[in-house]
Order: sequence, then structure tokens, then C-alpha cells
Amino acid sequence: MSVITTLFRVVLSLILIAAVLAAGVFIYLGVSRAMPGLPSNTSRQPVMFTVQPGETISDIADNLEKVGLLDAISKEVFKFKLRSAGTAKAPKAGRFQLNPGMSVDQLIDTLSTPPAEVGIRFTVIEGMRLEQIADKLSAEGIVSSTTFLQLAKTPEGAAKFQDDFLAGAGHPADQGLEGYLFPDTYEIKQSDGDNSEAVIRVMLNTMEQKFTPDMRQAVAARGRTIHQVLTVASIVQREGVLKEELPDIASVFWNRLDRGMSLDADPTTQYAVAKGPDWWPNLDKLGILPRDVDHPYNTYRFAGLPPGPICNPGLDAIMAAVYPADTNYLYFVAKNDGTGAHAFAETLEEHERNRIIYGNR
Repeated sequence: MSVITTLFRVVLSLILIAAVLAAGVFIYLGVSRAMPGLPSNTSRQPVMFTVQPGETISDIADNLEKVGLLDAISKEVFKFKLRSAGTAKAPKAGRFQLNPGMSVDQLIDTLSTPPAEVGIRFTVIEGMRLEQIADKLSAEGIVSSTTFLQLAKTPEGAAKFQDDFLAGAGHPADQGLEGYLFPDTYEIKQSDGDNSEAVIRVMLNTMEQKFTPDMRQAVAARGRTIHQVLTVASIVQREGVLKEELPDIASVFWNRLDRGMSLDADPTTQYAVAKGPDWWPNLDKLGILPRDVDHPYNTYRFAGLPPGPICNPGLDAIMAAVYPADTNYLYFVAKNDGTGAHAFAETLEEHERNRIIYGNR
């Protein structure tokens, strides 16, 4: 074999090795762009992830894999990219909110941004009571459930947030903030520890903003307080399904209050008896007759409004309570047709017919 032939084979081998290495890098980079960061975790909830001081790239990658944000392949891409980037993309120590489905590049960008600049996003939906909010945000690692409820559920905690809005709303000093935390999607700057106070403040401030001067004037013109309106809105929120029906439902409750009738609202009894984790239990399945529950929030047993809201209502329910429909309705029953619609009635006789027609107890 000639020297030229041997040299040719050596060069060819080197070229093939280089091609294989290049292809591997290309595949890794391609996978990192296309592959989601959550191959196995199907909860789809944000993850509060902590990078401890002194942790290596491998440590961080292993921890990301443990919480389901990376798999075996994307973990290697993660480590390769971080080592290639050097100090420019070095992960920072601290707590980060990471979302399922983040790409490798998104994970790197987030972890290399100082934690104080990283926003924490969370969503609270209409009709959740304080315990549900605490459960949800605690599961997402945003708040301590105990701290959140101490601040939002107790009079002592609520006093920390006392301001002109709460005072003007007629908020009782012996109550927490049920009904006053506006449901929405938020982004806050994380604190070093628990974020409960920041969460409560942003939700409370949003409620104040949503309650416009025109709405406050309308409430005052009817001789009512914001606290009373939020209490009715919270019941409307739990009773209603269809947006277009909410003003009619609100009219029923205001009409009954004006006539000195009891509200007879199941959700208030649910609020009274719930122990969790089912915060809105089916009273029939529990074998509970509402009139038998001796509790101030039981509107079957006690006439008038309950002491306060039973959940945190959204804007549609609040608007319905501020601007109820002009009706003479005193009753409503679910149609049980899968639409969430109700049948309304002005008289007890009509109401009893509706109950029979629609199969209500």
C-alpha cells in the first residue's frame, strides 16, 4: 500500500469522524428547539424551581429532570449549551417560576436572569373561595397556604391591608378578605420567601380599580354598600352559569331582600359546611338538609344577607349585582338541560310548576 493511499484513508477517516460529531451537535441543537421541556409531567402547572448557590450545571440539569422539565436527551442539550455559552448564560442562584413545555433555550434564559427580575405568573378563576386560592397557589409554590390564609382569612391579617377602599366599602373589621380579591391572571415580582402579601395586595388593588366611580355611585344611589354588593355578587357567581342570566339571578336576590324573604341559596350552605378539599360539596350526597344547618351563612335558616361574601366573584357577577335586571322574579330553578340555564318565576305557584317540569327537588 502506498504512502498516498494510506494518507488518503487517514484523511477520509478524520472527515467521517468530524461529520459524525457535527451531525450529533446538529441533532442536539435541533432537538432543543423542537422538543418541549416537559416530557412526562402532565400537570401543566408552573413549577417553582430553586437553584442553590454552588450548584453545578449537572446538578441543575439533574434537578430539572427530576421535576419533569427535562428528559434524558434535552438534559444533555441543556448542559452542552450552558457549557458552550460560558459565563454569559451562567444560572443564577434563587427561585424561578418555570412553565411546563419551556424549551431548553427558554429554561436557560430564565435561569440566567437574576431572580429579582423574574416575574411570577398566577391565575385565580372566578368563584374560588380563599381556601381554594390558597390550595392552588401553594401547589404552584407561590405562597404558603398557612401564611396566605392567616393574612386573607382572619380579621387580624386583613387589618394589614386596611385602606380607604375597604373602609368605604363597609368591610367589617371582624372579617377577612373573602370576596375582595379580584380573580384574574397576574404577574408579580417574587420576594425572597413567601409571596402571600404581594398576591393579596395586587388582587385587592385590582378589585378597587374594577369598582369604578360610576359603579360606586350606582351602589350608593340604591342605599347599599360595596360589601353588600360583593356578598350578593359572590352568591350570583356560584349560582349562575350563563353570563346573560347573571343580572336576572341578582334581581331575584335583591327582590327577596327587599321583601324580607330568606335568600334560600344552596351555595351559602355549602360555604358553611365545607371542610375541604371539596370546598363546594353536594349537599344531597352529604345527606344535609340546608334548613338543619345552624350557621350564620345558611340563608335558608337566617333571613337577609350572610355576614359576607362566600367566594371571590368576577366582574360579570359584580356588574350584575350592581346593575341587576329590572324584574319581579323571586325564584329560579335549573333547567337541567346541560346548558346551565334557569327558569325564573314571580310566584311560588309558578316556581313549583317549574320545579316539576325541570325535575328539581
